[in-house]
Amino acid sequence: MSLKDLFFGNDTENESEETILANEEVKNEETAANEALVTADMLVSDLITKHPLAAQFLMECGMGCIYCPASQMESLAEACAVHGIDGEEIVDALNDYLIEHNA
Repeated sequence: MSLKDLFFGNDTENESEETILANEEVKNEETAANEALVTADMLVSDLITKHPLAAQFLMECGMGCIYCPASQMESLAEACAVHGIDGEEIVDALNDYLIEHNA
């Protein structure tokens, strides 16, 4: 290893650092995207606060009582179960709806 490599690194080290930085950027983007998504374990109150467009969507799916005090402490999965709706199907459709409407 030369002094130049010690002080300035070599091309292989620079490529490795660039790869690491690129991978970190991808992970950060994935994390940001995942934070925006709705999950079945989210409380209905938190979901509506974070994504106001979700309220109309859920009401159109048959969950007309989403503003009921009891529903505010239920997870989306629990609320779906009470109404006999497939929770995972609603989560997927709601995520698609929110992405489509940039919410």
